[in-house]
Amino acid sequence: MGLIIEVQRIPPAGMRLSGILSPDELDLECEGVTVAGGLAYDLSVEVVSGELIVSGRLRVPLELICSRCLRVFGTEISVDRFSFSQAVKELEIIDLTANLREDIIVALPIKPLCAQTCKGMCAHCGKDLNLERCSCAPRSGDARWSALEEIKLPLENKE
Repeated sequence: MGLIIEVQRIPPAGMRLSGILSPDELDLECEGVTVAGGLAYDLSVEVVSGELIVSGRLRVPLELICSRCLRVFGTEISVDRFSFSQAVKELEIIDLTANLREDIIVALPIKPLCAQTCKGMCAHCGKDLNLERCSCAPRSGDARWSALEEIKLPLENKE
């Protein structure tokens, strides 16, 4: 069902909407993201000169995958300045669910981290360096070029 606003029920002075949208209603399908609870919203709603104006704050608990160590961790995403406006007619019904979903997706971190100090995984043996040390010898040089070191070029003929 989502978050539905019936324009005709908005008083001239506006109104406040707050509540929790269930994870099923939010329908947030992003790879590596699991909704751990409902989306809490606190919104101010008003109609000004035939335009619906909605603003407020959103919060949702999520489980993300750390981009360094690949462990699942819990966090809360907040959108402190949600805003929506649209020209409306008096008997119109507006569903804000898709707009809430989009703002949450935009607020997701590009590279989620379980902690700023996360050490990640060893690039050679795959051990989680937050939990244990590995016995791999440190590589010299820039690891980003290591694939090129493996290339075997044919010997040139010197005639």
